[in-house]
This record gives sequence, C-alpha cells and structure tokens, in this order.
Amino acid sequence: MIPALALYGIEKRFGSTRILRGVDLAIQPGERHALIGPNGAGKSTLFNLIAGGARPNAGRIDLFGAEITRLAPAAITRRGLARSFQSTSVFTRLSVFDNLRCAAMLAERDRTRWWQRFSGSPTVDARAAQVLDAVGLTERRHVQAGTLSYAEQRALDLGIALAGGAHTLLLDEPTAGMNRAEAARTIELIRETTAGRTLLMVEHDMDAVFAIADRISVLVQGRIIASGTPAAIRADETVRAAYLGEGFGT
Repeated sequence: MIPALALYGIEKRFGSTRILRGVDLAIQPGERHALIGPNGAGKSTLFNLIAGGARPNAGRIDLFGAEITRLAPAAITRRGLARSFQSTSVFTRLSVFDNLRCAAMLAERDRTRWWQRFSGSPTVDARAAQVLDAVGLTERRHVQAGTLSYAEQRALDLGIALAGGAHTLLLDEPTAGMNRAEAARTIELIRETTAGRTLLMVEHDMDAVFAIADRISVLVQGRIIASGTPAAIRADETVRAAYLGEGFGT
C-alpha cells in the first residue's frame, strides 16, 4: 500500500545547527498518527517542512506517492493536505459560516467564477453547513469568528480544513491552552470528524495522544527513536527514559 504521507531521510539545518537528522516516517491512509517529543525536538520544524513552509536540506516528502518536497503551501493544500497551527488562523471578521464557505470553495474544481459561487452556491453552502454541524458550531453560525471562545475557534480551524476537502490533516497541538473539559470535547471532536482521513498531530497532552492515535512516533533531538502502537510506546523503556519519564503509566 502506498503511504498517505512518507518522509525519507529528512534533514534540516539552521546555520550550523542541525534540527532534523534523517527523519524517516510512513503514515498509512486513514491512520491517525501522533508525533511526540520534548520541546526543541524539531516537531514544529518537521510540520513546517511537510506543509511547504520551508524546504529540507536533504530528503524527500511524498503525499500518496507524489513528491511534494519543493511545492509551495498553496499547491500542497490543493493536493489535499491541510494544516492547523498552534494559534488559530480563522478570518475573525467573517461569520463562522462564511469562514467555512471560503474553505468549501477550495474543494470546488472550477474556480474561475469564485465570487459568484461565494454569493450563492448550493454546493458550497451545503458543504459548509455539513461541516458546521460536524464541528458543533451550528448555533454560532452567524456570529463573527473573532468572538468565539478559544476552544470554539480551534473547532472552526478543524472545520476549515474539513470543508476544504482535505484528506490528510496536520494538527499542531489541538488541545493546547484548553481546560480539561474543553480538551475532552476537542478530543472527541477530532476522533469523530477525522474518521477515514489521515491525521498527523503534534501534541503534548498524553491523554489526547493515547485517546486519538493509532500509532505514535517519538522525536528526540531531531531523530525518531521509536514508532509503534500506543501500548508499545507506553511500554518502551527507551521512550520512558528519554521523554515520558520513568513514572509514566505506573
């Protein structure tokens, strides 16, 4: 089976500092994969390379078998990969629904008359309404996105990725800054809305990681030191010593 996302020998340097040191990773279609590791391990840098925000010094990145290593972010998005950031990236002055309509337009192949489709397209509106319900924001449909709570804005962020038709999602710390109740709702939302899609997420909350991920990879000092099921990662002595801590899970 061709991996949904595959990294081969990815290296990244900033000046003389090596951030990533030959990262190999293969994520299968429909798999929900978590990337964990201590601060400074290179997780955000790796995300940025995958999404096209920067280029590696060496290595190759494939999306469903097609190389995307040197494509611009917009070109990668058009191929079906969407990224959320640690801070929300919604259009704060647009309504919640219009944020989703903007994203839904990207899923339309004919973009020559985008302004007409935005002003009244049944297809766009139906897609936006479906996602609006999926992320639990139907009652907030007409409010400005900038007035949403932080957790609601993160839900809208996820909705924007879904409405754009992405089959592969990169989620950067989706529960960061949330209280336990908000994080629990977000975890359930991610589980429900990403079913059947490929997911790679960076997350420090181990409850979220073990609740969502099918597989986990551990990045330490620019190298993946382990990759496996949540049970295997939890039991791995190398991982416990390097990141999770000797007392984790006891």
